[in-house]
Amino acid sequence: MKKVIATLVLGLLAGAVLGAQQAMTLSPELESQIVARFGSKQMLILIAMLQTAVMAGIATLVGAWAAPKVHLNKPFAWSRKSAAAAVGIALISAGVIALAEKLIFAKALGMAERFEFSWLSFLGSVLYGGIVEEILVRFGLMSVVVWLASKLTKSANKGIYIAGIGIAAFVFAAGHLPATAQMFGMGTMSVVRTLVLNFLPGIGFGYLYWKHGLGYAMLGHIATHVINQLILLPLLFA
Repeated sequence: MKKVIATLVLGLLAGAVLGAQQAMTLSPELESQIVARFGSKQMLILIAMLQTAVMAGIATLVGAWAAPKVHLNKPFAWSRKSAAAAVGIALISAGVIALAEKLIFAKALGMAERFEFSWLSFLGSVLYGGIVEEILVRFGLMSVVVWLASKLTKSANKGIYIAGIGIAAFVFAAGHLPATAQMFGMGTMSVVRTLVLNFLPGIGFGYLYWKHGLGYAMLGHIATHVINQLILLPLLFA
C-alpha cells in the first residue's frame, strides 16, 4: 500500500509538470478547441495529473503482482557495478540521441539550431520520463510480458526476458508518437526519429531492470536526460 501511495503522489507531481508543458506548447487552434471543450487550458493540468496518477498506480499494482513471479522484484541496494551499468547505458543512450539529432534529424525536421533549455521540460523528463515511465513500461508492462511468456513457453530462459525487453521498448517508443505528432506531424522522418531514438534507450533501460532492478533502470533513464539536456545538446546546438 505504501508503494501505491508513493506512486500516486509521484504520478500527480509528474502529471502536473506534464500538463503544464502541454498547456504551454499548444497551438492556437488546439488551445481554442480545449477551451471550448473544458472551459480553460488549465484543465489539461488536472486531467494530466489524474491520468498519470491512475496509470502509475495500476502499473504499480500489476508490477507488484507479476514481478516476483519472474524474479524481477530486485530490491534497491547500492552497488558500484549496477551504478556503473546505469551510467554507462545513459552515456550511450544520450550520445546516440544527441548525435542523431545533430547529424540527421535536426536538418530533416527543421529543428531549432540552438538548444533552448527549459527547467519545466527538464523536470518533466526526470519525474515523468525517468520515474513514471519506468513504473509504467518496465515494472508494469515488461513484468507482465515476461510472466506471460514464461507461462506460454513453460520456461524461464533468457529468451523470455529478451522478448519482454523488446516489447516494452517498442511500446515505450510508440508511446512518444502523440507528442511527435504535435511537434512535427506524422511524416516518415519524424516517426522514424521517435521510434528509433526511444526504442534503443528502452532496450538499455529494460536490461537494467532485468539485471539490476527498477531503481537502476530509473537511474539510467534519469541520467540519460541529465547528460543530454545539461551537457550534450547545449554543446552540439550552441
